[in-house]
Amino acid sequence: MKKRTIIRFEELSFTKIGELDRNKSVIIIPVSPLEAHGPHLPIGTDMLITEEICREMYRRIKRKRRSIIPVMYPFQAFGHCGANKDVMGSVSVDVKAFGKIMHDTLRSLAAQGFRYSTIITFHLDPFYIKAIHRAIGKVERVYGMKVAEPVSKFFYLNGGISHAGKEETSIMLYLYPYLVDKIYKSLERVEIEFSILDFRKTLRELGAKDAYTGNPSEASIEHGRKLFNDLVNFCVESVFELMEGKYRNFIPRPLRYLPLFLQRK
Repeated sequence: MKKRTIIRFEELSFTKIGELDRNKSVIIIPVSPLEAHGPHLPIGTDMLITEEICREMYRRIKRKRRSIIPVMYPFQAFGHCGANKDVMGSVSVDVKAFGKIMHDTLRSLAAQGFRYSTIITFHLDPFYIKAIHRAIGKVERVYGMKVAEPVSKFFYLNGGISHAGKEETSIMLYLYPYLVDKIYKSLERVEIEFSILDFRKTLRELGAKDAYTGNPSEASIEHGRKLFNDLVNFCVESVFELMEGKYRNFIPRPLRYLPLFLQRK
């Protein structure tokens, strides 16, 4: 049987886990829920993209910094996706329960001596991201583990991203073209007005009746290839910064003060 090139946490014995150098190891935790992504993309879009980001991160980390030991954690296929909770296929978890699971997962890894972890998710629901960062903040303060969540930072610093619009459709055309329905070419642009008062409304309630925003018809493989590679490079550099003590997480000001009890239920 061919030897695996990726170190997967679930494939290690407890003795092998104990032998991992805590100063060189970084646990990569992929997480994303199932959520409707328009009539043209699968409900597992965030999961599929997240998985590919993690795989490519692993390769590039090993190629650029052979001293670092990336360890792939099992995919966590759950989360809060209240923005599309009223659309078939979306599976949403209470955001506080989700945050507790993320916190306890990181806490348990920290208790085993792991010093570095990165959470990779292509799902950017504001309540979901806030819950992740709240968990990270507490674990870093109490247990000393350093944790990065670079994907949302990438998009927040680069103007954001529409839901199942040009960006996500382009990446899916690049990674999984056979899963993109050709109907995307004829979908009309959907723009919604959104303010802090609208956090509790679903996309349908805001006018996006087909579970997408933006303009999927503008998507292209070329744009998807560039966006994916830029994002992966950003995540890889974030891991390097994390282990050098230079990385800082980022969420925009409205999310910092977003109460989780306002989640869409």
